[in-house]
Formats: sequence, structure tokens, C-alpha cells
Amino acid sequence: MMTVPIGAYLAMYFESVAQAVDYCQSLVSHIVPRPGACNTNEERAVVWFHVPTRSQSSTRDGCYLFASAGAIAAAERAGLDTPLCGRVSRAALPEDAVLLFGDDAPPMPAGKHTGRRRAGPRRVGTLGGVTPPAVDARV
Repeated sequence: MMTVPIGAYLAMYFESVAQAVDYCQSLVSHIVPRPGACNTNEERAVVWFHVPTRSQSSTRDGCYLFASAGAIAAAERAGLDTPLCGRVSRAALPEDAVLLFGDDAPPMPAGKHTGRRRAGPRRVGTLGGVTPPAVDARV
């Protein structure tokens, strides 16, 4: 079964990374799927973590959790406060966001919607995507 990507996430802002970590620790035990429940795309609990560049290069400690509707529903069942501050489409997730838990592949960067891998080692035997001519090394 192929997992359909989640279309959008709800953004929650936290004044510090420690607050976001505490929130996630409280949330995790409520993420477990309920027995007999159908796990639809809307119910999947997925959370991404992101520290904006302005916080990385300054004394500000704020960060974001981007949560699926399923994660927000789990937080509400757990009685957690959900400090929502907006909605972010999956395509607009920051490239350096980190998937904390759940099942959702990262979005493709803009303009790179081919089936090729974005990074990683090249296949052996190719040079920049061009296969070199065959060479007979027998002497």
C-alpha cells in the first residue's frame, strides 16, 4: 500500500526548543492508532520540526512544529494546548525541516519534480549521467 502525501500541515510556534520537545514527549503516547480505526490520510499523525534561520543566527530560541490534522487531533485527545499560528502546504515546508515522527516523505524542491534522486552517490560506471565508453582492460 502506498502512502499518500499529506497536503498541508498546521504550524505551531514554540518560544524554545525545550518547549517543543516537552510537547512532543507528551504527544507521542497518544499517537498510537486506536484499535479498529481506519488509518486514513487525514488521521495519520505526522510532525515535522524546524528552527528558522533567524533563530539559528541570533539569540532567539523559537521553533516550529508542523503537525498533520491527525497529530492535532491526538494532541486534543491528550488535552494538550495546540498553539496554532498558521497553515503550511506540504510543498512549502522548509527544506531543512526534520521529520520527528509519522510517515510522510519530504517534499520535492521546487523545479525538481523528476523521478531522479536529489542527492547521494552517483551510480558506478557513470560520469555526470553519461556512461563512459566500454574499455577492454585485457592485455
